[in-house]
Amino acid sequence: MRQRPQRPQGTRRSPRWETTLLGALAYPGNIFLGSLAVLILSLGIITVLPAAIALARAFALWNVTNDDKVFTNTFRQFRETWRRTLGLGAIATVVFAILVADGIFLAAQLTSTGDPLALMFAAAVMPIAAAVGVFAVALTAAATLSTEADARTWAREGFVLMLQHPRRSLLVLFTLTVTIVASVLLPSLAPFVTIALPVYVGVRAWGPKRPVNDEQD
Repeated sequence: MRQRPQRPQGTRRSPRWETTLLGALAYPGNIFLGSLAVLILSLGIITVLPAAIALARAFALWNVTNDDKVFTNTFRQFRETWRRTLGLGAIATVVFAILVADGIFLAAQLTSTGDPLALMFAAAVMPIAAAVGVFAVALTAAATLSTEADARTWAREGFVLMLQHPRRSLLVLFTLTVTIVASVLLPSLAPFVTIALPVYVGVRAWGPKRPVNDEQD
């Protein structure tokens, strides 16, 4: 009879629970490292959105090809895309500054005078801010689908993704809301989750999927 090959002594297969645990720990670790890369790349201020786009593309590589070098891949993707995304970064910085200024002003008015007009404007600004946040995340996801396209194409495709998949948009909005609330309650947490976590959720919701054969292996 044909004998089964014996496993060499001194080698053993890792227990399933150990492999599962190590795989689970990779998620917070790579999100933290991705946040660190974005912090470094965002020192130019107008490079915040370009850095987020680079991070999304690094997350997509991790999701599709198991390339978990998120930190170094973020820098590599930034080098490949910053010329295409710098204009978007400047526009995003201006829009963000306007929304923050409006929010601070309206909050001051509401806390000091309780002006009904300020309350009405706050009710109008909040949906706009929510839509802008979801659109920014959708734009980063679009950059993972059409990797060779230009920034205008990514913006257009991001808008389409946001409208075509309302449930995924709500998931991203929920993630943004929870992240912002957690960052307000725990300011030390803000640099490590404010951008990376919504971007990661956006890539999983809208980004490229792993081939079916790889998922079955």
